Amino acid sequence: MGYEVIWQEKVLQDLEAIDKKDAARIVERVKTYLVQNPAGLGTPLKGIFEDLFRYRYGMYRVIYAVDMVEKKIIVLHVKHRKEAYR
Repeated sequence: MGYEVIWQEKVLQDLEAIDKKDAARIVERVKTYLVQNPAGLGTPLKGIFEDLFRYRYGMYRVIYAVDMVEKKIIVLHVKHRKEAYR
C-alpha cells in the first residue's frame, strides 16, 4: 500500500497559479506514482531544505516531506523551477 498524501493549504494556491492542465497532471502524478516510493523517486534537498525532497515534473517542482513512520507525504509547494527554492 502507498503513502497518504497531505496537501498543505499553500499548495492549493500554488496549483491555482499554474496552467490547469499542468496542475491536474501534477496532482495525478503525485497520487498515483509518487505515493509508491516517495523517498526513492524524489531527490533529497540539501542545506536549509535538508529533510525535504523534490520531485521534478516538467518545468515544475513538488517540494515535500516524508513521514516514514506514519506513511505520509506532506506536499509543501508546487512551483515553477525558477521559483521553487526561494
